[in-house]
Amino acid sequence: MTEMVRKITLSRAVRIMQNLFPEEYNFYPRSWILPDEFQLFVAQVQMVKDGDPSWKPTFIVKPDGGCQGDGIYLIKDPSDIRLAGTLQSRPAVVQEYICKPLLIDKLKFDIRLYVLLKSLDPLEIYIAKDGLSRFCTEPYQEPSPQNLHRVFMHLTNYSLNIHSSNFVHSDNASTGSKRTFSSILCRLSSKGVDIKKVWSDIIS
Repeated sequence: MTEMVRKITLSRAVRIMQNLFPEEYNFYPRSWILPDEFQLFVAQVQMVKDGDPSWKPTFIVKPDGGCQGDGIYLIKDPSDIRLAGTLQSRPAVVQEYICKPLLIDKLKFDIRLYVLLKSLDPLEIYIAKDGLSRFCTEPYQEPSPQNLHRVFMHLTNYSLNIHSSNFVHSDNASTGSKRTFSSILCRLSSKGVDIKKVWSDIIS
């Protein structure tokens, strides 16, 4: 199971599932494995641009074995990838960046849920009823050459944002730069989101 915490192995596994169950796995962004698929990445991006000149993508590069946001960066074009020896020593996954994420308080955030896989055969899985949401510490703006480097805007990693002067420590579970998932659900519910459906989609 340790293979699943590595980005390349996870990306390959999700790709297999996308081929088998395309509708269920359409949430995963287009991804390429580097350096093996670098030329394919270049060719496919160019093909889409040729068909749609208005397409202005952003991509996020994530080192395979990285954690805590180490080595992650955003690019606007395949030519921006830091190729000089880096990928050979540290392979990576590059993904199409989601440029219009759901925001709370104008901030990008992520959700961490905790799952216990007890058995594969028979399949037995448990999911915790609550989790964590980690917030960026700089108001989100759509990616541009001027803000690609602003990690406090684009990356939700606690290990990065803790160093921001805007980081908010709070004893209140519904405020601050680290909140409970249940507080996020309450917030979404107040905006008219069907929380029961959200949970149903998660566990299914």
